[in-house]
Amino acid sequence: MRIRSAKFEELKPKSRERALSPRQLAALKREDEIRKALGRLKSDEDVIALELDPAEKIPTMRAAVKKAVAAHKAGTNMAIRGRTIYLSTAKLPGGRGGRKPKAG
Repeated sequence: MRIRSAKFEELKPKSRERALSPRQLAALKREDEIRKALGRLKSDEDVIALELDPAEKIPTMRAAVKKAVAAHKAGTNMAIRGRTIYLSTAKLPGGRGGRKPKAG
């Protein structure tokens, strides 16, 4: 038996670097593309159309766009028509109108 002084660093689990999964890589690429598109919105007249590929699912893309809008460009409006997502800082036509003001 041998007795020696030890350090706390010896007890910590060693961190392992893992490669990103294909799903994580796709999500990062998608977020980067959406961020670049949001950067092109300069004025209220600008409208960006994100046309989805047949392999891309609308709910997945809607969630990714909402996340990117909340993180990078709050106040951006989004509309979905068919397989296209439209983004603009101005109010987009055809919305449901949001909440009605309380009467009284």
